[in-house]
Amino acid sequence: MVEGAPAHGKVAHLLPLTYKRYVADWLEEDTPSFDYGGFVVGEEQSEAKLLGKSEVRSQFPRVRNLLLGERVALNTLARCSGIATKSNRLLTLLRKAGYQNILAGTRKTTPGFRLVEKYGMLVGGVDAHRVDLSHMTMLKDNHIVAAGSITNAVRAAKSAGGFATKVEVECQSFEEADEAIAAGADIVMLDNFTPDGVKVAAAQLKEKWGRGTGDRNTFLVEVSGGLTEYNVEKYVCGDIDIVSTSSIHQESLHIQERQSPTSSTLSFQISDDRLLELYYEYFWPAFPIVLPLEFFQSYRMLANHALGDLLLVLEWIGSLYASWCPSETYYQAALEAMSSASLARTPFTVQALMLFAIAQHHQDMRPESRKILDLAILIALELDMNKRDFARLWGEGNPVLEEAWRRTWYMLSITDQHFAIVMNSPIYQLANMPISVDLPCDDEFYEAGQIPTPATYQEMENRELADIEVVYSSIAYLHDMCRTVAYVMNMFATSSQFSRELIDTMDAKIAIWHSLLPSVKRDPMRKDGTVDEVIYTAHMIGAIVLMTMHRPFSSLIYNKAELSTTAFSAPAPFSIPPATGRSAHTARALRVAEIQTKLLAIPCTIEKHSVFSMCICAQIATAQISACNNLLEDHALSIARDRVKLSIGFLNAMGSIWALGKAMAKDVRAVARSTLAMPSSTVTVEPDSTGEIEIPRDELIWPVDPSAGIDIYSGIVLPMDWENSSSSYASSALVHAAMFQTSGPGGYAS
Repeated sequence: MVEGAPAHGKVAHLLPLTYKRYVADWLEEDTPSFDYGGFVVGEEQSEAKLLGKSEVRSQFPRVRNLLLGERVALNTLARCSGIATKSNRLLTLLRKAGYQNILAGTRKTTPGFRLVEKYGMLVGGVDAHRVDLSHMTMLKDNHIVAAGSITNAVRAAKSAGGFATKVEVECQSFEEADEAIAAGADIVMLDNFTPDGVKVAAAQLKEKWGRGTGDRNTFLVEVSGGLTEYNVEKYVCGDIDIVSTSSIHQESLHIQERQSPTSSTLSFQISDDRLLELYYEYFWPAFPIVLPLEFFQSYRMLANHALGDLLLVLEWIGSLYASWCPSETYYQAALEAMSSASLARTPFTVQALMLFAIAQHHQDMRPESRKILDLAILIALELDMNKRDFARLWGEGNPVLEEAWRRTWYMLSITDQHFAIVMNSPIYQLANMPISVDLPCDDEFYEAGQIPTPATYQEMENRELADIEVVYSSIAYLHDMCRTVAYVMNMFATSSQFSRELIDTMDAKIAIWHSLLPSVKRDPMRKDGTVDEVIYTAHMIGAIVLMTMHRPFSSLIYNKAELSTTAFSAPAPFSIPPATGRSAHTARALRVAEIQTKLLAIPCTIEKHSVFSMCICAQIATAQISACNNLLEDHALSIARDRVKLSIGFLNAMGSIWALGKAMAKDVRAVARSTLAMPSSTVTVEPDSTGEIEIPRDELIWPVDPSAGIDIYSGIVLPMDWENSSSSYASSALVHAAMFQTSGPGGYAS
């Protein structure tokens, strides 16, 4: 080793210490004595894998050992200090609230780090509790299933541990808790109950067993599930002895409050910021209005930060991306905050309401979400958030906070439009609101806290006259696209139909929008491999606008299944199209399907895409299905069907998080089955390796030139005798039944 290495270095020094040996140590530390849980479940054979890294251990020079020890010591001290600080903060919070009981930490600490974390709790004023698995028997559902019943599991644990070892049972209902107490359990955990449900169940248990009417008076009632320092007070009452949560124990500091074993006990764990991190990782890129994470956390440290309600919403959305964390409790906490009669009139509240409405809508609670969004708009207008000076007046002299308010207003306008479209209304509150709010900057400046002098929308409108190209933010380009959509909606609201002149105007406006995009905005994929989710949404909206306007005049006819969807509605015909010009409209509609394929095939984490794109994807997918059914043959049909699969795959991925996405995927599959699932004796498509979708990463150019050839795919067949074609709209009663006056649930149709 001559070049590129330090004088005393060796390649082996780059490798970390092995973890393999510590796996057994962690298990041994966790259960140093008798395993009561093992006694309950028995010795039945089962298989499980415990994976750990195996690295090469090397002999290090003395200097390297010192440096390694220094870093370990610093990390240990930092972790211990953080735990002590967090423990003391909770202790102070409870003392101010008038609670005087003892705070104690649960057993769920980091493997191999138990003593350090227990010590940190003690320094913070918190007692230790359940040092290892042998200090109390916790019976969960797997123990109960193995034992056959709660009664069997409790009796087995009692016989093994005797009077000195407490037994706690995790219960999902009052009946299970009642059985556990009857069997001799010392503690019953009411898991994932609502605040009201907890209080009712605890009162019933105390009334039956703990107030002198029964034969048990030493049991404790614990409540668990999604509790944080912001909502724990709602779960506390005289009949609840312990309040805790175990859903995110690997990323949390677990705190427990108690008195003596025979007195009322309150315990709970502080939720870590993991759910907040998930929100920023998955949801924030498409809706980057809340303060960047670093600035958000700093702002939370202020005495009167007013982030409590907003934080509840962010935690709920974050919990949707956490498969290990039930989200219902977080939703109920956020819903209660957003429904409160004393909801604060602040711009943070506008953010909370808007984000809550967006998430609520895509969890298939559409009527409720519209009311929440209307409240957000009402408060925003009350505060004059639509005026230029608002950012300065509410920015507290902080440029990053001022930027947050500008972003919030623009995203509120975009969201209002989206909700109107998918709920089949051409009119919405902010449609014709004059634009005086300065434009937001790009995310890179926002996240770095380096906010440039903001531009105005008027400057952006005249950008083609500038001597040099000015790059505006992705939110600005998205809003500009939505202004084009607003133009169409206003014209349609006036005339109730799309004229040839309007369609030509829209084609020109979208072509102009695209032509004026700087090169760094034409492709949603950035040079570093990440996706600009905001500009991605803008491209998707541009595509669906073209599909909405051209498909009704094309040969991509609507079938019964498509007009019967419930999660979204196709951009249904609004008039009987003329026979002339249908080929050009068909070509443009097919070009949109090609554009969508390029967008969906961008290599990235699908779940980070905007939830607004789900409806767009579903509508374009049904148009692609129509093309498969009515126009395409052979190789072109194979490609198109692959594109349908790609759309369904996208909706399936989004549907793993969002209930509405799951419903949309179901609807698209139903449409595909109704038209594409033909007997093999009727249609046979031979496997062809050349039929795979080719996704070039070139620029997204649209709309298609009307004078271009109609053969978008090799093998396409377009009927020329439109009047005698079976696809004539005039012969379809289904089409007339799906006119605009239908009020079915949403799609990008006006």
